[in-house]
Amino acid sequence: MAFPLPSNVTTSVGMMQWINMTVNNWLFQGVILAAFFIILIKQMTNQANTIGKCVASASFICMILAVLSRLLGFVSTGFMTIFILLTAVGGIWMHIENN
Repeated sequence: MAFPLPSNVTTSVGMMQWINMTVNNWLFQGVILAAFFIILIKQMTNQANTIGKCVASASFICMILAVLSRLLGFVSTGFMTIFILLTAVGGIWMHIENN
């Protein structure tokens, strides 16, 4: 499906908003989800890390990305909230594993 070129884009944020709009707001959600799984798998390869630590670190980094993306209007509030909750769950899980 071809989309018309943007006519009023003057900033890089505007260009990213246009790109995100053409793929029905899935670009930044997909990038953040891909980053989450890449970080999670990379953390799990380290023998010293527990699963709680891996989930907490991956979700924390992606939470920061999601909050910044939400401030720029690239993702929805619900998507950002999922990573905030995942960070809380990962922190609790990590705390339980340490005890």
